[in-house]
Amino acid sequence: MHRNGFTLLETVIFSAIFVLVMMAVYTTYITTQATFTAELNKIEVQQNAWVGMERMSREIRSAGFDPSDVVTTQSTTPIQVANANDITFIGDVDGDGNTDQVRYSLNENGQIIQESSTWNGVDFPAPTESVVADGVIALAFTYFDASDTVTATLADIRRITIDLRTREARGGRPATFPLATDVRLRNL
Repeated sequence: MHRNGFTLLETVIFSAIFVLVMMAVYTTYITTQATFTAELNKIEVQQNAWVGMERMSREIRSAGFDPSDVVTTQSTTPIQVANANDITFIGDVDGDGNTDQVRYSLNENGQIIQESSTWNGVDFPAPTESVVADGVIALAFTYFDASDTVTATLADIRRITIDLRTREARGGRPATFPLATDVRLRNL
């Protein structure tokens, strides 16, 4: 007997096996895609926090660099506010030869906010606000004097540690990432 094709039973069995294989491939694809997206989100949050931390460190390091002589004429200290969760200082943070007043704090939306104002010869006008980092769940500053002892005296601050924690903003399992740095003030 000579056969020229497949029987109905063979076609049904082949189709069932093909559907099972395709379902396995699709499930693997979806799982891999979800893992990739979660890892990408983690990297984005970490990179965002790292960039924000670097900016804060660089600008805080400039505290006390006062080309406009604001500290002397206003009888103030370069570090003006030194709380556990925010800092305000005076320094030329952008290198333009003008003294700036800068405040860093964490808002309720998980954003590190920089408020900055440039000395106009009389005072610091209303600050402009910018977002430095997103996805931050904690921001903490610790202040040290010249002998590396924790201090609350503004005039004695010579070193500041910055600690922040970020949380993955979207997708995946929530995960926190700590980031810390140590800033030695150059101009005090």
